Amino acid sequence: MMTVLVVADDAPAAVLRGWVERGPHFRMISHAPDPDLALARARVLLPDITLIDTAPALRDSARHLFHEVRALHPPSAVIWHAYDTQLHDERLRAVLEEGAVHAVRKGDHAELARALAAIGRRRASCDPDLAH
Repeated sequence: MMTVLVVADDAPAAVLRGWVERGPHFRMISHAPDPDLALARARVLLPDITLIDTAPALRDSARHLFHEVRALHPPSAVIWHAYDTQLHDERLRAVLEEGAVHAVRKGDHAELARALAAIGRRRASCDPDLAH
């Protein structure tokens, strides 16, 4: 079972929980409405995946959260749940890495399922993202 920490307000987190838990191998262990609380929870819970809603790669707090969860031991994989316009941001594109860091279109549950599966395959290969 892979654990997921969702960084989103309550309403989006409820929707994302449904999407995440459709797969039998994923469970949302917590959610936080802001990056600071999410980081505190990530340090304690060590989630396999951190799912950040509305990927504001431009916001300093979200960027800080991203770098901190990637620096955990083992590092948390990250899925940015973003609007179309954000998916083309070069700062976001620069950090993507198959099986470790993904960006998915907001509202596209099939794309989210593919990202979760890619992360699951990488983790199942006994490579808990040791490159970071």
